[in-house]
Amino acid sequence: MNNVCSTVLDAIGDTPMVRLKAFGAATQPSLYAKLECTNPGGSMKDRAAKGMIEWAEREHNLSPGARIVVCTSGNMGVGMAMVCAVKGYQLMCLVDAKINPATETCLRVLGADVIKVYQRDETGGYHLTRLNKLETVLSEYPDAIYLDQYDSPAAVASHFASTGPEIYAALDGHVRAVVMVAGTGGSSMGIARFFKEQSPQTDIWLIDEIGSLALPDNGGAAPRHLNGMGTSIAPANYMPNDFHKFIDHVVYVNAEDSIRAAIDLARCEGILVGGSGGAAVQVMRDIAAPHYGPDDHVVSLLPDHGSRYTETQFDPDWLAARGINVPEIFNVEDESR
Repeated sequence: MNNVCSTVLDAIGDTPMVRLKAFGAATQPSLYAKLECTNPGGSMKDRAAKGMIEWAEREHNLSPGARIVVCTSGNMGVGMAMVCAVKGYQLMCLVDAKINPATETCLRVLGADVIKVYQRDETGGYHLTRLNKLETVLSEYPDAIYLDQYDSPAAVASHFASTGPEIYAALDGHVRAVVMVAGTGGSSMGIARFFKEQSPQTDIWLIDEIGSLALPDNGGAAPRHLNGMGTSIAPANYMPNDFHKFIDHVVYVNAEDSIRAAIDLARCEGILVGGSGGAAVQVMRDIAAPHYGPDDHVVSLLPDHGSRYTETQFDPDWLAARGINVPEIFNVEDESR
């Protein structure tokens, strides 16, 4: 009975680490991937969702039927919906037109009310439009609790207490570098803060998509295509004044290279991730690894599973409509011809 969880929430965390022998065959350091897709909601956002709702329970004394509101492009919504289903809370998710159809369906099946915005804001994204809609929703439901994943010490704390220590323990503390993608900042800053406290010699690499405004010293707003990374605002979680105390290297990537790396990872390691996971392993192998030697261990955090992106980042028509050239997608012969 030791392996039986009281609820699905007890299954969050303790995700496996895999050595990428084929994908990293040409590199000197050993490369590893932490598979956050094995969380029960399918992504690393499960950790923050649980932590944020537990914070709300302490701060607001939530009772069954309480209404929670969250702005999300996908994975956080699924994590929140899962937690709310277990705890008996109502969830309203403000999403936008970029949400993956599979993710939207998951939200509805889990019982969330989905409110979608379609109009882009002045940055070319949807985040500011979602925030405008949020004001309307909160005025209609004054008793609702808004949980802001962009400014959430609870989200940072959840990764400080779980994900960081798991990575450290898996390699007996011998972690030379950790490579992560930028999003709302909960996972990256929680893990970075843990390592700077526990293992200051560990380098922290953070990756964002060109056009994102998430990180200090970004290059300005531009259209983005990779779900699960990048934002249209600067999340408070990144603590701009202290950012470089925790982050050693910042790398910007494009969608084409990231999706190609995801395909490469799938075909040589059997690990299916989305474009954000592709960005993590591409930077780990091609940019970070040359900085380290044969006795070093470099870890990438893979946020979710690639099956959520079959209708977007892995769909030839979707890619072509956005001018993204990934010919590897087209290599399957149609036997009906």
